[in-house]
Amino acid sequence: MTNTLAQRQQQLLAYMQGHTAKSEDDICQHIVQQGKVATAQRLGIYQNAYNVRLKETIDTDHQILGRYLGDDLYEQMMEEFIALCPSQHFSLRHFADPLPDFLNGQPPFNEHPQIAELARFERLLLSAFDARDAKRATLDQLTQLEQDKWPNIKLRFHPSVQLFVSQWNVVNMWQQLKQDQTPPEPVQEKNAWLVWRNQERFTEFRPVDNIAVAMLEMFQRGKNFADVCQALLEHLPEKEVSPTALNILLNWFEQGIIQYIKSD
Repeated sequence: MTNTLAQRQQQLLAYMQGHTAKSEDDICQHIVQQGKVATAQRLGIYQNAYNVRLKETIDTDHQILGRYLGDDLYEQMMEEFIALCPSQHFSLRHFADPLPDFLNGQPPFNEHPQIAELARFERLLLSAFDARDAKRATLDQLTQLEQDKWPNIKLRFHPSVQLFVSQWNVVNMWQQLKQDQTPPEPVQEKNAWLVWRNQERFTEFRPVDNIAVAMLEMFQRGKNFADVCQALLEHLPEKEVSPTALNILLNWFEQGIIQYIKSD
């Protein structure tokens, strides 16, 4: 086999990730001996540093999850995740993206589904914070629209907007843990939260009801205001549809989560 830089890189990566004993032999023969420290020992130091950096990344992204699990279980989680879910990205920012799915499928963590949901909430907070910036539509732009254009209104949401739908009270748990308080016992209850980054670049989250969720999802699918109001007839009496939809729209503009308005 022709010796290439790509092969050496793959051999070194295989060793860093602890895949096979042979990977150590493969890469060792291509490392120049320096000083009194054996090549295998130098590789071991490098491998340890690599794993420490991955753990630091998880810990930075999931401090609240770490508090919830406790030191021993959290350490076990990190070691198993690093072993089973090697990094697939150049940036460490995305290294722990698969963590919620890992927790859903890996015992003993999958025996307590609120753990995966807590991790998913933390990752949505990260996604909102890191989302690209964009201009935000103003309430004046909405109120200045001519009346005949309202049925055709379509909305584009700010890139930071995330919808978190949970089956457990993990947001309340997160809030208590954030304040160094004992979290409530896990309770199975369906709820939805809107997550976004505000104009001061702070991440916010607010609970939203089924009506707001339905509106958000329809606008995200490209539906216009008339389509949305028509769909709301399945949830509300006809006389309540327009004022309810308008009130939700006004709240969204006040929160700064709308990027722009389009009216065909």
